[in-house]
Amino acid sequence: MIRLKAIIKKEFIHIRRDPRSLVIIFVLPLVMIFIFGHVLSFDLKKIETLIIDLDRSLFSRELASRFASAPLYSIYFLDRPSISRKQIFKDESIIREKTGERGAEVAEKWLRQGKIKQYLVIPPDFSRKLSSNQPAQVAVVIDGSDANVANRIYQYNERIFRHFFFRASRLRPAFEPEIKMFFNPEIASTPFIIPGLVAALMLMISAMLTSLSLTREKETGSIDLLFISPLRSQEIIIGKTIPYLIVALLVSLGIILFARFLFHVQIRGSLLLLFLSSLIYLIVGLSLGILISVVASSQKVAMLIALLGTILPSIFLSGFIFPLESLSPILRAFSYFIPATYFLRILRGIVLKGASLPHFLFEALILVLMSFFLLGAASRKFQSLRRAKT
Repeated sequence: MIRLKAIIKKEFIHIRRDPRSLVIIFVLPLVMIFIFGHVLSFDLKKIETLIIDLDRSLFSRELASRFASAPLYSIYFLDRPSISRKQIFKDESIIREKTGERGAEVAEKWLRQGKIKQYLVIPPDFSRKLSSNQPAQVAVVIDGSDANVANRIYQYNERIFRHFFFRASRLRPAFEPEIKMFFNPEIASTPFIIPGLVAALMLMISAMLTSLSLTREKETGSIDLLFISPLRSQEIIIGKTIPYLIVALLVSLGIILFARFLFHVQIRGSLLLLFLSSLIYLIVGLSLGILISVVASSQKVAMLIALLGTILPSIFLSGFIFPLESLSPILRAFSYFIPATYFLRILRGIVLKGASLPHFLFEALILVLMSFFLLGAASRKFQSLRRAKT
């Protein structure tokens, strides 16, 4: 313990002598979560929708009013195939030029130009079929150039159609479903994205912290003093990890508080479980950084490997943005070796669902095994370098 205390004290002195890097380590993740938290969003602010009402009945107007009353929709009408009732553009001459064309052709042109995201065509026999309990169809054409946007529009439309067909006046359905959204009733993307950002940033920062520790010793030549010291390799690796673990915990606390108060992400689960799981996850990241530090020849190389080896896989291959089921079998197999894949399930379970330890015990055990494996690999690699030098 005396030798371990000495190496820990030495690392704290290194940290204190480099205040600029410390400021960057604390400020960089806050800036990144602020930018990505506002930029990365699957929420739609406005869905420009053109409604072509060929029925002009009570039912068709009621359906149109349900779309118009939804806050996400910006509704425009074509009551007859060639005459506009509500101006869609500021320049009225654009509409007047279309008076000789059919409404569907006008709608398709606006869809191609990106001026609307979808259009609906209510057929002339809409109310008659509803009144006689016959299947009534509404044609919906959505701009599918952006698959995520189109999928969200489809989901929003489906909710309105379900609500209309089961609650429209004079309709007597055999059953009426009651639909509830657990954990995210508004279907907002912020509660989904922010935990993913937190997981990616925690791994990146923890790996960057320790990836520079041994490479700094290599560049200054002081690593030879460690080689000839009575310290065992395991003591050097652990001693270099503990100080950065404290720093990483403070940085992670700042990231979580920033996400909590800036983006209003509610933490529904246990704070103690969140702390313990974060501690295990940070040890994995620090261990990965130590292994990179042992292998890399310079601080620049170590930082580049730490960035590319943590932030990119954590964003694209951990289930942060894309579901793991949508990945190819090779990439899905690779995702099982990414620590963020497991911590993201834990973090979303605690923050969004209020899950307890039995719900993610397997993921926690995987992270513990990863930390032991990475620390052991770093110790063995350091021992081999030590023998080669001495």
